[in-house]
Amino acid sequence: MAENESNVINIEGKEYNPSDLTDQQKYLIAQVQDLQNKRQKAQFQLDQVAIAADSFMQKLLTSLSEEVVEAEVG
Repeated sequence: MAENESNVINIEGKEYNPSDLTDQQKYLIAQVQDLQNKRQKAQFQLDQVAIAADSFMQKLLTSLSEEVVEAEVG
C-alpha cells in the first residue's frame, strides 16, 4: 500500500482516489500506514540489538580464549 504524487492510493495493485473513500476507510489506511512504519522501526532496532549482542558474545569468547592461552603458557 502506497500513496504516490497524484494522490492516488494503491492497495494490492488497485488504485483508489482518496475522495472516493469513506472516513472509516481513510482512518483504516492511516492505521495500516502507521503500523507499517512501527514494524519497520522495530525491525531496525531489533537488527541493531542482534548485532550488538553478537559483538558482545564475540568479545566474551575472545576474552575466554585468551585466558585459556595464558593458563596454558603460565
